[in-house]
Amino acid sequence: MKILLIEDDKAHCEKYKESVKYLPYPVELSIVNGLKDAFKHIEKEPTGIILLDLELHDSDGDGVLFLQKLRDMKITPKPYIIVITSNRSIETQAMVREYGADYIFSKAKKDYSPRLVFDFAHCYFSREDKAEPESMSLEDIVTHELEKIGFTCGVVGKNYLVLAITTVVHANKNHISLKRDVYPIIAREFKKSDESIEKAMRTAILKTWRITDLETLQKNYPVNIDYDTGYPTNKELIFYIAEKIKRGSAATPFADNVTTTHHLHTTLRQ
Repeated sequence: MKILLIEDDKAHCEKYKESVKYLPYPVELSIVNGLKDAFKHIEKEPTGIILLDLELHDSDGDGVLFLQKLRDMKITPKPYIIVITSNRSIETQAMVREYGADYIFSKAKKDYSPRLVFDFAHCYFSREDKAEPESMSLEDIVTHELEKIGFTCGVVGKNYLVLAITTVVHANKNHISLKRDVYPIIAREFKKSDESIEKAMRTAILKTWRITDLETLQKNYPVNIDYDTGYPTNKELIFYIAEKIKRGSAATPFADNVTTTHHLHTTLRQ
């Protein structure tokens, strides 16, 4: 996995260099501090993933200018661009996406770290050559839906959620209980207690809602959530994605989210 980091903060660069040493998968990391060196690197070396700092204060331009120039170059295949920024402006993030950014990580998020960025990049890299969703296995489709929301390979509980959603999709009954019908299956599979399975899922959801930008969440989980908590419950997330897949609409969000949510809450009980 060849990654180019465009970052002018030396301390931040050192954190990424240090993080690479402890990754469980191979990464070839190159670091440049400005746009001129970035374009030289791209022209000489095939680069699959670019980590782009948006505000390059001590450089020969900024991240927006880089995206504009890269778009004009029409490189094929286009690198997957992950923007890393402290800027939380929705308008700025929308502009950055328009110019070609594929994903945005906020440095201001509580759980932000270079390892989290690398894990997310690895999720993309490990799936980029796989078949389209319609020819995927059910587990691949579920994983694809979770990753669109922002669940990364390094989030504990993601595998539990994949198995839980798969179990609900396969269930041949109208009423299914997580505590009675789902958690015990996962507990046996992973040799954990039901309580630890439930907690790991909840932690994975909370962490994902903390690190994923608001626009991505609203696009891929367009359902009202509890105002007090700010993130969905295990049941809400599991049954939402399961119902989405059952209806054959996993590639696009529901058109009628209110009806879907009401259906899930009234026909499925925990």
